[in-house]
Amino acid sequence: MTNTSSEIISERAHRRRAVLATLASQGKRFEGLMLGALLACGLALPAQGRENVGAEPPPWPTTPPAQICGNTALLSGPSTAPAGAVTVPAGDNSGFNFNQPGATFWFGPGVHTLASDVFGQIVTRANTTYIGAPGAIIDGQHLNLYAFTGAAQNVTIKYLTIRNFGRGLDNNNEGVVNHDSGTGWTVEYNTISGNDGAGVFLGTDSVVRYNCLKDNGQYGFSMFKPPVEGGSAIQNIVLDHNEITGNNTDDWESHIEGCGCTGGGKFWDVRGARVTHNWVHDNRGTGLWADTNNIDFLFEGNFIESNDGEGIWYEISYNATIRNNTLRRNAWVSGNRNLGSPGPAIYLSESGGDARLASAVSGAPKIRIYDNFFEDNFSGVSIYENANRFCNSNGNTSKGYCTPFITPTLIPEAPRNYEYPAPISDTHPCYTLVAGEPYKTDCRWHAKAIEVNNNAFYFDSTVVPCAGTYCGVQALIATGADNMSWSPYTVAGIQNDVMFNNGNSFHDNTYVGNWRFAKGYGETVSFSVWRAAPYGQEAGSTLEGDVGEPPPTPGSGGNALDADTSTLEGSVGQWQTWYSTAVARSSEEAHAGANSLRVEVTASSGWGVQLANWPGFATTAGVKKLSLWGKLGSGAGLTPKMTVKWLGANQTVLQTHEVTLPALTATWQQVSSVVDAPVGASTVLVYLTGTGSSGAFFYVDDIVVGDAPNALDAASAGGEGSAGQWQGWYSASISATTQDAYRGTGSLLVSVSAPWGWGVQVANWPGFPTSGGNKRLSFMAKQGSGAISNVTVRVKWFDGSQALVQTDLVPLTGLTPNWQQAIAQVAAPAGAAYAYLEVYSTSGGAGDSLYLDDIVLTDVPN
Repeated sequence: MTNTSSEIISERAHRRRAVLATLASQGKRFEGLMLGALLACGLALPAQGRENVGAEPPPWPTTPPAQICGNTALLSGPSTAPAGAVTVPAGDNSGFNFNQPGATFWFGPGVHTLASDVFGQIVTRANTTYIGAPGAIIDGQHLNLYAFTGAAQNVTIKYLTIRNFGRGLDNNNEGVVNHDSGTGWTVEYNTISGNDGAGVFLGTDSVVRYNCLKDNGQYGFSMFKPPVEGGSAIQNIVLDHNEITGNNTDDWESHIEGCGCTGGGKFWDVRGARVTHNWVHDNRGTGLWADTNNIDFLFEGNFIESNDGEGIWYEISYNATIRNNTLRRNAWVSGNRNLGSPGPAIYLSESGGDARLASAVSGAPKIRIYDNFFEDNFSGVSIYENANRFCNSNGNTSKGYCTPFITPTLIPEAPRNYEYPAPISDTHPCYTLVAGEPYKTDCRWHAKAIEVNNNAFYFDSTVVPCAGTYCGVQALIATGADNMSWSPYTVAGIQNDVMFNNGNSFHDNTYVGNWRFAKGYGETVSFSVWRAAPYGQEAGSTLEGDVGEPPPTPGSGGNALDADTSTLEGSVGQWQTWYSTAVARSSEEAHAGANSLRVEVTASSGWGVQLANWPGFATTAGVKKLSLWGKLGSGAGLTPKMTVKWLGANQTVLQTHEVTLPALTATWQQVSSVVDAPVGASTVLVYLTGTGSSGAFFYVDDIVVGDAPNALDAASAGGEGSAGQWQGWYSASISATTQDAYRGTGSLLVSVSAPWGWGVQVANWPGFPTSGGNKRLSFMAKQGSGAISNVTVRVKWFDGSQALVQTDLVPLTGLTPNWQQAIAQVAAPAGAAYAYLEVYSTSGGAGDSLYLDDIVLTDVPN
């Protein structure tokens, strides 16, 4: 083991012990939880002192409660047929008579197959039981689509292995077992694996328990019944003690972009669900996803870990209690894939409590998240609302559905208009009456009446593969675009509701690690700011590891010159006499630090100082800052000029820039300039020249030839490693790519999805920290696919109170497949504190794309 490895392990152990110390500091509330916290952190108890640990078990599971897959003792059925049962022999069962309502069928040991076509299936009959002997397998042979179908009620299926249904990429949004979401089904003690689509569907009064739902093409479980006007399509279901793992093997998101149709399992339009004691792990998507008008849910005692997406996603739904669960290492993949929003362990999207709806199962007309243990998820709990998502809006992905409070709840099938930003139906009250009450309130799904309390949140940024600004955050945010003229909602109004008016509260939680807290559009603040006015969150909460407010995050501003050549602090660096000079490192004067470069003129015919490292320092193309400070020692009329030559890889000069100090005085003076190093620049040569009398001397210091300090971070400036703060706004997505680059290895790829214009924006409202004064805003752009002809960058300047004080536009027209640059000199207003960026165009259609790179907002000399 290396020293570095042992240090990391030691640090992790120290931080995990801090969980216990912090929990213990909470008093009696957590006395019985210490053991659970310790075990959930993976930290062994010391042998001495175990008797001091509280005997009361923690409220969350410390080990998976449903270790079902491969558990033959649990999954094996009776070895002989039950009394009165009909025996189904192994082999070809295509001709077997399953049309016997009320019968019990006992499948003998061995492999059972159905007809040799896609529709070979068992059509169930009412009150029928299907039970397997040890080793009984129903095999779809990668030919049959479904195993058990039909609308029969009160069907029981148990002790069977059901596998290989679907031919590969079949059964999208369909189920193999209980294909038609029949009522009153009990599915228990089965292994349902290796099938296309969802392993099992649930219907009203269904119970799915003690099953291994593994490696299915889309979901382990799902459900669907046609919507019911004024009611819920499915009611009263139980999902208990199942192991749900490895699902979405067909990676449906890569086949249907943005489908939101993958993971461990999905609930849809359900009232009354008990989701208890399941082990949901290693699914290629969200663990448990409740999407669209789900009401009255209880998630309790589940162990949810290592899913690519969110652990629990509760979307446009109501009244849920999420308690006594363990959530670990979720959303590492989705968090890195979409850096424009949090990748939370629990995601509440346009969901909240409402007393007008059922709460018998959940226990309260709220969404309550309490007594859960969170460890090393990409982020924690995200409460989110999209201002453009409401009934009858094309910003709602569940386009046919309205909230339960609107009549008609279902938008008529015809006519429908799916062109954003128009309404779906121009006769529906959520268009004709949406500006007035009760429709203005009831046409929306609201993030409201949400309480997150008494949870333990542990986050170690050395463990989680963090990227972007949302790793390790709690979020209470809203986004959207004010581009629907008929909408009565604004982004600012929804943000105020979510943060201040809707009764959403984080309190009495325990945090360990460098957590951040997101507000507004998603800008993050420290724990202390989050708790203070006006936000007032986390009353009674504690945080071990608060790092305070981070400094602004500019680009590298890196200097091509090494530290000594720039500052002379350690040596004379690469400076040497060229002609008619004597040069030395001197402590007589310094602009910063303790040393500078002393240059003495030894002849009156002109002088020069050069670098000794031809062909110079390594550099790149892009926006650069040239700067140096000078001070007179003796003499008069000295005006040193710094010449910068940009060389290509073959050491030919591509371009030259110069800056000249004013006549030196006994006071330090600066000259600086912002320039563009040309494409192909590989090294940079620097030298100083001028005239003066023999014996005159002067000092120079803090010499900079490097990247211009950028208000944008490196990823946001040019897609290096991620898309940074950029996110889709309307009709386009934006991502980092290495397919093309003006500078570095990456750029930003804008992909257009609709023909009416498009926009992308940064997610860190009110924007990047900045100040008033003269600025230069520049960017590079080129066509990708299609023929986008123009693009504009808009910068909005906000003051410290986040009020808009000025807007500037930087357009670029006549785009081609070659890189082109737009440059504008702008004056940020006095009092400017933030710069918020948007990129948009009226040009382009679905499938078109555009590359952006080297987006730089930097100060320029007055």
